[in-house]
Amino acid sequence: MAVCENDGRVVGIIDYRHPLSDFLFKFGGNIGYSVRPDERRKGYAKEMLGLILARCREAGEARVLVCCDSDNEASRKTIVRNGGVLENETADTVGLTKSGTIQRYWINIKKDLIV
Repeated sequence: MAVCENDGRVVGIIDYRHPLSDFLFKFGGNIGYSVRPDERRKGYAKEMLGLILARCREAGEARVLVCCDSDNEASRKTIVRNGGVLENETADTVGLTKSGTIQRYWINIKKDLIV
């Protein structure tokens, strides 16, 4: 899914990945997102994640895994603001992060949860 402004310019993208492969379970999670650098800190990531969580809930998911670089404070805040609870940190043995550490968050999205 892509988020576009009125002029059709892509502001960000978000992807729901199901089912989780072993690789995604360890390093990537169910949801991945990115916002273009000049559009960050405007609330797009929080809104995109909230919207995709609603779709995941409609699809019958009880919880989803979202991962981020341990040094990415903005992504961590986005995940936590959408209900993410840190499960653990794992070594990035595949080179996805700058810090070398991946944080793994679970978000419960039961039907009675309001996002």
